[in-house]
Amino acid sequence: MNRLIASVFFISVSFTSGCSTSGNQHLKNETSQSLQSQITKNKTTKSEITALLGEPDTRTTLDNGNEEWTYFMNNNQFDATTFIPIVGLLTGGSQTQAKRLEIEFKDETVRKWTFSENNSKMKTGLIQ
Repeated sequence: MNRLIASVFFISVSFTSGCSTSGNQHLKNETSQSLQSQITKNKTTKSEITALLGEPDTRTTLDNGNEEWTYFMNNNQFDATTFIPIVGLLTGGSQTQAKRLEIEFKDETVRKWTFSENNSKMKTGLIQ
């Protein structure tokens, strides 16, 4: 009986090892190389970008009259040990993947764009 309880506990912990996502998930598999092959300055249009990535997370009008679209994506996955009593206090943590794409348009075409990505690991337990 104790083995059954322990098994159910560890299975439930593995299912609850959390994952939170926000922003545009189309960016999840994009890299700077893949975007370079898909976005061409002075050629790619707003409608092509929308077909590729969907609607932007933010739209900004710049002081020069151009428009800037921003796409972002954040994935945060908590380590399974974070949810185990006492063990999580000692060894818990999470991994975060973040990507951001900023595209400036002049009229209907891309004037310039920037892409950044960040992968980080955070330790929240007492044992680092």
